[in-house]
Amino acid sequence: MSMRVLKAGLQTTLQGAPFSGHRHLGMPAAGAADCLSLALANVLVGKPGTDIAFEITLTKAIFEIEEPCLIGVVGAAEYIRINGRDHPHHHTLQLNPGDEIQIGPSRPGCRTYLATSTEIGSEGLLGGRSTYMPAGLGGFQGRALQDGDLVAFLSRMSGAILDRTTPPALRPHYSDDHVLRVTPGPEANQPNPGILRDLCATPYAVGARANRMGMALDGAPLASSDSANMPSAAVFPGTIQLPPSGQPYLLGPDAQTTGGYPRIAQVIRADRHLIGQMGSGSRVRFVQTTAERATEIYREKLSLLTSWLGKVDLW
Repeated sequence: MSMRVLKAGLQTTLQGAPFSGHRHLGMPAAGAADCLSLALANVLVGKPGTDIAFEITLTKAIFEIEEPCLIGVVGAAEYIRINGRDHPHHHTLQLNPGDEIQIGPSRPGCRTYLATSTEIGSEGLLGGRSTYMPAGLGGFQGRALQDGDLVAFLSRMSGAILDRTTPPALRPHYSDDHVLRVTPGPEANQPNPGILRDLCATPYAVGARANRMGMALDGAPLASSDSANMPSAAVFPGTIQLPPSGQPYLLGPDAQTTGGYPRIAQVIRADRHLIGQMGSGSRVRFVQTTAERATEIYREKLSLLTSWLGKVDLW
């Protein structure tokens, strides 16, 4: 009971819910970089939104199924092909033994999620099963999948055959242009009092240094100061730091738990899943909002999603 990896692509990992409650031990959140696309893929196959799925980054990946199962594919993939025939995103798809599934390259966007109706085998620790590659933990041997890997299924397909389609109003729009709403960070006034205004007035592009840990943003440098190197303090996915170079650095899902650069802004929780679709060359603008409005936006988004996804959290 398994799925064979014929072509792993640039970086395909097993990702689901983040690790929770262990930051005091230095354990980052990790988990799916785009939790909304993960949840939408899982619901197509009748699974909870946080279940483990394949996270496919940027380039094409090819798999061969060894037993009947259902799949759901949501994300930035240019195409989905089963035995060479195109199939739609956001639909439950049925596979038979020997079927070959091709997930096309991301255009535009950065990541695609392939969920299966069968339970995917993955290593567990600290109450989670997602892959955290810097420490070689979780997922499939703590690493990205490689050509020839055999990913085990822990259960067989059971129950009624589903036929689900994501409602059009809930389908994310994938793009290389992003707008992220932010609230002031703890050191928003330290480098200079107008730093957040300047951040929101400047267009940025994601530079060559971009991965699940974070991404350097290229654009007009912001004014830095002597506080650019400060005692380490807590950081989270979505934290925007300001190094001495003045080029902001946006932290991703695998971000470390502490950092020593001023935390000038924090991407709001409702928008953080968009970071998972940003890669080198993506463009981004920041828009300031308040903590109170950020809470309202998050509640509004959950209310919209709950009708289809059931109980859902965005991280």
